[in-house]
Amino acid sequence: MTWGRGLFRVWAVLTILWIIVVTLFMWQSVAKPYIAWGGFKMGQGEPEYLEPYGEKISAARELKSRKLLVEYEIAYDKTALRETAFFFPAASLHEENLKAIEAYIPKATALQDAKIRKARFKTLRDALWGAVLPPVILLMLGLAIRWALLGFRA
Repeated sequence: MTWGRGLFRVWAVLTILWIIVVTLFMWQSVAKPYIAWGGFKMGQGEPEYLEPYGEKISAARELKSRKLLVEYEIAYDKTALRETAFFFPAASLHEENLKAIEAYIPKATALQDAKIRKARFKTLRDALWGAVLPPVILLMLGLAIRWALLGFRA
């Protein structure tokens, strides 16, 4: 057996192990990606989506602290991954607020599902790059070293 063939086989085994390790570490991130979820400012007309770390949600929380808005935190499932806040004017009735939330939950769920799909795709793409790129770089480095060493032969 030649050194080249043996090192290539070692590279192939290490590549398979590397892909298995990356898959094991990234599986949870792909299955349940983390998304920061903001909220909705309800009122007249279409609800306004508030980005999780934006100025609008900060302003809504400030208005809530001054008792001008009321906040409802809704969990969509038992894992609490699907949780969002709905802000209503303080003068609105509690029963009307609950009806409005109940009517809007399908659209909020669809928006959240779209965000989860996007986050899952991004995580999967990053995991794929992390699983494939290091073995390819190692292979290219090995081929470059082999090519350089072959230059010393007579």
